[in-house]
Amino acid sequence: MAGSDDILGKADALLRRSAGAPAGSDPAAVPVLTDFVDVAGSQDATMLAGEVSMQVMATVEAQVTAEVERRISEHLAGSVQAATAAALEELRPRLADIVAHAVAEALQRRNVK
Repeated sequence: MAGSDDILGKADALLRRSAGAPAGSDPAAVPVLTDFVDVAGSQDATMLAGEVSMQVMATVEAQVTAEVERRISEHLAGSVQAATAAALEELRPRLADIVAHAVAEALQRRNVK
């Protein structure tokens, strides 16, 4: 976290240098990146806070949903593969009988014509 404080300090210094404050102005009266501006009760601030909150929640919700889906997929992948293999093994004799029956019927229809 010390690195982010250093970066913010550098950004503040850059803004102060490039602002070109007019002579006689009090630099302490101008908020910088690390200062909080009190706008409590402002309708614009309330609307902005609501919009930002909704955007953050939508982003977090999308990321959490994607992560949960990824983890569930990884966890269930082995189970799904095992269940599919077992189902195919169970159905294999029946599928073979169905195919054999369909081939026999096709051959019989062919001989009848």
